[in-house]
Amino acid sequence: MSERDITALDSYQLIPKLLHDVHHVDMHMTLLDKDVSSPILPLIDTLSGTLSADTLHLVDAEVLLAQDDKKDAPHSIALLKSEKMGELMPKVRKLTAAGVAALAIDLTRLADTAPYGTNEWKPKTREDLAELGAAAGSPLWLYGICSPADAEIAVEAGVNGIVVHAGASYYLGGPGTAEIFPDVFDTVAGMTSIYAGGPIRNGIDVFRYLAIGAEAVIVDSDRALSNLQAELEYAMRLTGCETLADISYEAIFAPLFQEV
Repeated sequence: MSERDITALDSYQLIPKLLHDVHHVDMHMTLLDKDVSSPILPLIDTLSGTLSADTLHLVDAEVLLAQDDKKDAPHSIALLKSEKMGELMPKVRKLTAAGVAALAIDLTRLADTAPYGTNEWKPKTREDLAELGAAAGSPLWLYGICSPADAEIAVEAGVNGIVVHAGASYYLGGPGTAEIFPDVFDTVAGMTSIYAGGPIRNGIDVFRYLAIGAEAVIVDSDRALSNLQAELEYAMRLTGCETLADISYEAIFAPLFQEV
């Protein structure tokens, strides 16, 4: 996790509400027409083990395509590289036929091109995104949006959701996810679903993203999902939030103006 992301998250401080009688919280939500147990979606690199029916996760599309029976597809959001359309379209059709919950184009890898990486520079145009959306029988997300301008193009192309993630701006010294998220949210809120993504330290970081407007959080963490959920539940209880709908800017302290 970059220091920029940590600093950005820590700028949002949770405000305890100790006279609110919240003993139990409800973290359930409906996402992609599924009832899920929390707004935390793990980013995983393997499909080993049994996946719970009340969770969703993001997984590399190649891992999912290699699975013989595709039994994990209904609980998977398939993360696809931004590659040539001729290579991408057959994968989109196979994954849709397998019944994935959604498809997501990974834009963060576009940063790993020369001279800082070996990936090909294969960005998507508005027309490409519209074509992918038309071909997909599943919702289409963009993973790695880190500017309001790109968010506007995504909406114009008709994508179903965007994941704000500052990974592509790492080499540029750009803002952290929590810094850019409010600008993206203000630009396209109400026009598409908006999620936050990236490394997090704990469930309290998840709460911070929810408080600034994220509908759910895609987490890149080696910590157990149950631990993150317990920490989110703790943060909700201590801030007087009984349901996810109660989590808002009122639960955090973020000064709008600072003395120069």
